[in-house]
Amino acid sequence: MPLRRALVVDDSKSARIALKKQLEKYSLSVDLADSGEEALEFLKDNDVDVVFMDHVMPGMDGLQTVKALKANPKTATTPVMMYTSKEGEVYVSQARALGAVDVLPKQVQPGVLFGMLLKLGLVRDRRAADYDDFDETEATGNIAAESGDDQQPIGMPMPALLTRILEDQQSSLRSDMLKSHRSFAKQVANEVYQQQKAEESAELDKAPERSNGAGLQLFIGVLAAAVLLLGMLFFQARTERDALSMDVARLSTTIEQERISASALNERLTSDIGDAGVRAEVATRELLGTLTWAMNESGAVPYDEVPLNELRTAQIRRLLTQLVNAGFQGTVRIESHLGEFCLASDATGTYQLVNPELPFTACALIGHRLDGANLLSSRQTQAFENFMAESPLVNGSGIELDVVIRDRLDSVPRVQYPADPVSAGEWNHIAAQNNRLEYSLIPVPNR
Repeated sequence: MPLRRALVVDDSKSARIALKKQLEKYSLSVDLADSGEEALEFLKDNDVDVVFMDHVMPGMDGLQTVKALKANPKTATTPVMMYTSKEGEVYVSQARALGAVDVLPKQVQPGVLFGMLLKLGLVRDRRAADYDDFDETEATGNIAAESGDDQQPIGMPMPALLTRILEDQQSSLRSDMLKSHRSFAKQVANEVYQQQKAEESAELDKAPERSNGAGLQLFIGVLAAAVLLLGMLFFQARTERDALSMDVARLSTTIEQERISASALNERLTSDIGDAGVRAEVATRELLGTLTWAMNESGAVPYDEVPLNELRTAQIRRLLTQLVNAGFQGTVRIESHLGEFCLASDATGTYQLVNPELPFTACALIGHRLDGANLLSSRQTQAFENFMAESPLVNGSGIELDVVIRDRLDSVPRVQYPADPVSAGEWNHIAAQNNRLEYSLIPVPNR
């Protein structure tokens, strides 16, 4: 996935740096601006995936800057998060009415920030990846598998692993004990033998006349000492064996506890995967709703422009790019509606918009210059035709672009026309809002 880009707009340097560090933890490229004017200048030549906007700033404040961004077709679809210490439902409603996606506090918690980025499709939820290091495609497959009857437990067989480790340690300990006992017994026997030889030699030198009975008595004493030593070694070995048995019992208890914990963890992870799938579906619906709203807010077409011209081709390209990055599969429907304008003919006999200051009775015709032009060719430029034919966003991306041409009489008004208009300007203001492109996203149904 390409590196996502964010713009932080705040007159406080410390606040800009603090938010920049938080965003970079989620692998976002972050640019900074210290005023609304600098942000607008930066976005003339640069595209970003999200804008974090402070409220109180010198010059243009945050709400004024959001209004300017949404009025510019180039930036109208860019999500804007208000980033401020100001609170209250009135402020939140005002920010959303101007086009902000949501409002975050200045001291935003990492979990809240992650949830917002996840909602916008700028990060992925990887909590289940600690066990299987899977990508988004594998995650989708695993979630789908959860709906079936044959669920596989998650995690390694911990009891079997601990039992194998315990058996290896017990075998190694037993071998070391036997080697130690044999070495010690051999050393003692050698020392006893050497001492016996020295004592026998001394006895022979001092009293050659001593009888064989005394040598036998010495041998019996040495043998008794060796038997006593072996008894001590046996007692020590039994004590160590009993201690090892106690260790085995303790480890068996620990293994059972770990098995129970692993089973509980497996159940929690299975539940979390199901919850993650639901949250991902909700986040996707919210993202699609935000994109649809943003495109329709900037969908008005001036009376004298071709609806699908170069400017709106660029807007549609950015919309499809965001949908492809979000994994959207389905249909993007674009309906071209015509407004009913107040017109009068000029000296050449061509109908033009009536001067807005003239009364509504000055209208010679209520209509549109494209009346009767119901073919796509009459509503598009060569740039849009080339985009439809050549762009990989339309061909092979899993997204179908459906363009619907509405005649003036077939168009559905977004704003109702006044019943008793006073001026031509009042009527044409409503007609300009109804002369528009209307967008709708239709995802492929889940199977």
